[in-house]
Amino acid sequence: ESIQNIEKTTRKIMNFSFNPDSEEASAKYGLVVGHVQSGKTANFTGLLARAADSGYNLFIVLAGLHNNLRLQTQVRLMRELMGKELHPKGHHVSPPLNYDWNMMTTKDDDFIGLPDYGALTGSLSRSMAVVKKNKAPLTKLYELLMSIPKTKREKINVMIVDDESD
Repeated sequence: ESIQNIEKTTRKIMNFSFNPDSEEASAKYGLVVGHVQSGKTANFTGLLARAADSGYNLFIVLAGLHNNLRLQTQVRLMRELMGKELHPKGHHVSPPLNYDWNMMTTKDDDFIGLPDYGALTGSLSRSMAVVKKNKAPLTKLYELLMSIPKTKREKINVMIVDDESD
């Protein structure tokens, strides 16, 4: 029942979202709310997976103000969305051969950036940042995005999720 509910709600949200296959530049905004311990993270993880399959290629998850909340979200998304598990000592298990996600944040770092902006503009490439809502990491993310030439930046399909809505 839970899986069917996630499938139904994520499909409904995606139907209201921007179509990345559209030639027109556009922005859409929405708000989805849920009760405490109601499965919001599972739902937005499913939404991110569906959006990635639909052509979105940059995902920014705003994970509150504190390290523990950011770390919890980072680890969960790496495991449930990207298929990356952490060994008990904090080392990553090798990702599957078809792994195509670029992480802009790590378990220990608020923001590491990307090797080049091509990682954001490739048609099969997906990049994710799980960022605290603090000035330093948000400024680094902004500066990275502004360093991309406008013609390339306009081709990036972004989905932003505010996990804590504080």
